[in-house]
Amino acid sequence: MTHCPTSYLTALLCTGLASCAGINTRLPDVNAQDLVAETQRQETDALRKVEANGAELLNIGWPVLTANAELCPKVKPSIGVKMHTVKSYPKKLRSAATRVLGAETEPSIFHIAKGGPADVAGFKRGDVILNEAGEPAKLSGKTWRELLADNTIEVKRGDETVSLSVTPVSACNYNLRLSGSSVVNAYADGRNITVTAGMMDFTKNDEELALIVGHELGHNTMSHIRKVTVNYIVSLGGTRYTRPFESEADYVGLYYLVRSGYSPDGVEAFWRRLATASPKGINRAKTHPTFPDRYLRIRAGRDEIKAKQAAGVPLLPNLINKDNSSKS
Repeated sequence: MTHCPTSYLTALLCTGLASCAGINTRLPDVNAQDLVAETQRQETDALRKVEANGAELLNIGWPVLTANAELCPKVKPSIGVKMHTVKSYPKKLRSAATRVLGAETEPSIFHIAKGGPADVAGFKRGDVILNEAGEPAKLSGKTWRELLADNTIEVKRGDETVSLSVTPVSACNYNLRLSGSSVVNAYADGRNITVTAGMMDFTKNDEELALIVGHELGHNTMSHIRKVTVNYIVSLGGTRYTRPFESEADYVGLYYLVRSGYSPDGVEAFWRRLATASPKGINRAKTHPTFPDRYLRIRAGRDEIKAKQAAGVPLLPNLINKDNSSKS
């Protein structure tokens, strides 16, 4: 679509030439009310998709973060909720987020992990968790730990204040985040595990999504972000030194998946399907191993895990030495 220039100088030029470029067809008129209605329809559809993805990510990721807490260097008491505010959404969608999802300026519960402490205790979507001063509480840090000390939490529910008894559990202290990007990707930064909307759409079942969350958890627990940075500097920008960390995250992430109660059967098919969507990864190994390498290593890792299950030994990744443990 071609638009007339809007700056003062170009506007003068257009006026002087009397022939600013335009379209050659007569477009049908659009009713203003129809445009408003369609805008609201698309906003609603987009936010409902965000809502569904967020619930799925929490329900799949929660078991991974809790079942592997003993292997995480950082843990926190958790009750299995995800909060949101109106600022959790892009500026132009904030009014719609209030209308569609009930987002407000104060943080309130958006998602509750199925079977988690908050679910069992009777927390509800929209509850505002209060601190001792009766103000919205932060779900991290010293204040949160103190708030959970007596296993009782007060919430604002509409116009009422409700006291709920809840027993938190230990969880890996990494925040599960959903990105709106359509790119098929997920990443870790040492504090968070982020999964894109594109990845949510690409994964076909709970096990595949748990594999992705486990992989990113592996990056965090194995201190890969720090190690990759050191290697990149020491090697003067050599990207091949990141590949072993990707393989290690695949390996320990598979253990995290199984320890969380998910089946590893067939999860390696993810890499064959990704190869059809992004063929460059079949033969190209820059920062990451090739897809065939990842497929085969995950299959071998599953065989290793099943052998340990058959032998009745603990499901722990094979470590080279103590310095390489997940608590390093």
